[in-house]
Amino acid sequence: MKRPVRNILIAVLLIAVVITFHTVRRNSTMRGLETIIIENQRDCLLSVADVDSLILTAFPSLTNEDIKKVHCGDVQKMLLQHPYVEEASVEMTTGGKMKTEITPAVPVVRLFYQNNEFYISHSGKCLPLAANHYRHIIVGNVDANEPPLRNISALNLADTSNHKQPKSLLKIWKMASFLHDNKQYDDVFDQICIDNAGDICLVPKLGDMTVVVGDTNDLDKKFENLWAFFEQGISQTGWDTYSVINLKYRDQVVCTKRNR
Repeated sequence: MKRPVRNILIAVLLIAVVITFHTVRRNSTMRGLETIIIENQRDCLLSVADVDSLILTAFPSLTNEDIKKVHCGDVQKMLLQHPYVEEASVEMTTGGKMKTEITPAVPVVRLFYQNNEFYISHSGKCLPLAANHYRHIIVGNVDANEPPLRNISALNLADTSNHKQPKSLLKIWKMASFLHDNKQYDDVFDQICIDNAGDICLVPKLGDMTVVVGDTNDLDKKFENLWAFFEQGISQTGWDTYSVINLKYRDQVVCTKRNR
């Protein structure tokens, strides 16, 4: 047999095998779910079991369906409507499983605001509290007056086109995100608040003091200065020496001693 003819026959045979494989696969029954949570699961509000439950609750007969009847786009659309899901991709594997990859929302602060309690995610979205997955993260409070929010769940603090964002929430979100991204600082503080002057204030886990940050400008430099003060000052004098540590002033750490 001439080589060109043999190559053509081999190509036709391979195409036939591929078509047969896909035909058999499409008429096969689903073989289960394969779910992956991307990013650091310690910080997210969803587990693999949660995602599987969401899918099977919305599509109860899914695992008994023929693969050809499964619409991955419908599952993806459903998952993207969940507040704890940032991104989702859904596809069928060659083994007949539905593979789902979830990028979850990551909460950075638990906020008390206008008689409401909710999380703010790293991406700036307001999330309802999770009944099954409590996260021990920094708590936020707003003392300053802000206009009422009609729909907190629709608020996206990262939306720069919205010029009516609550200033206090923006400050708390930016401060909490900075702390989340810098674990050495995050582990020190229990609470963020906005005082009546509109300044960001932090309450450390140790001692009885307030750290006044001011605004969110130059946070890296402010916390470098604060950290140096912690190491060189408080380590010598103790956490109860000062009532206020003020970082508002450029390249300065201004301290107020506690009245004895």
